[in-house]
Amino acid sequence: MKRGEEDLSLLLKSLQTRAAKYPLTEAESSSKQSIVDVLNNKGWYKLDSLFSDKIDVIDSIKDKLDFYLDKGGEHCKYGLLKDTKPPQSEAREKELFMSVVNPLYNVPEIGDILFDDRIIDIAKCYFKCMPAVGTLNLRKSFANTLPHAQTTLYHCDRNSPYLLKFFLYLDDVEEIDDGPLTYVEGSAYEKPKGWLENHRVPDEDIERIYGKEKIKPLTAKKGDVLTAVTTGYHKGQKVVSKDRTMLTLNFVCGPEDWSAKSYIDIKPETCRKIGQRNEPLIDFMYVVE
Repeated sequence: MKRGEEDLSLLLKSLQTRAAKYPLTEAESSSKQSIVDVLNNKGWYKLDSLFSDKIDVIDSIKDKLDFYLDKGGEHCKYGLLKDTKPPQSEAREKELFMSVVNPLYNVPEIGDILFDDRIIDIAKCYFKCMPAVGTLNLRKSFANTLPHAQTTLYHCDRNSPYLLKFFLYLDDVEEIDDGPLTYVEGSAYEKPKGWLENHRVPDEDIERIYGKEKIKPLTAKKGDVLTAVTTGYHKGQKVVSKDRTMLTLNFVCGPEDWSAKSYIDIKPETCRKIGQRNEPLIDFMYVVE
């Protein structure tokens, strides 16, 4: 993205268009305001046991993740490996993580989480309009001895100037060595001079700029949900004790990167489950048989 006045103009047009096309009631705009107030202050919020009633769905998503990673190949996305697509048994000492390509299409069980009103209501209140789903990520981070790189270094998401993410660990992440998402409080709204010039930022720079007290490792149990404004600085702690599996859901008011290339696929049968009221959530998706 180019950023600046052009991006601001696109963002405002998207918000105005969605608010006019899909108006919210006053109740919808304010129902989760206490959560939104915390997001606007700290940049993150933890929803304890939000999906404790959907542990079976979470386990099913994790099983599908391992199914694809065990096979490797075209259904998998890699970070460091460029020329080969090995199964996770071979990749785990060479890669920081592996992800499933086109996760909502390949793992339709994700829809039972993604289109749950308990998440959607927060996103509505945050954007003050009916949002849409941007991109998703279904990933396993490997516990190995590789050095820090990529998303294990602090960064701000650049795929949209205005997005809200929800994070679900598919296993308990209770210690630093388990690799929790780590967020710098307030950094979504306060940036150092020249911040756009460096996408990955060392720990010592973040500590110097914001102070150690602002750095929050966000541990959580399976069934908890974390939400964060990821235009603020964050990283995934390098996993040490065990692999970490995580589902990430992005909500936006315009297509990520303002490009149709970022659209994801959804199966017709998944569409039919979301209901007419929530159809705007798939504005930036392709329906594919």
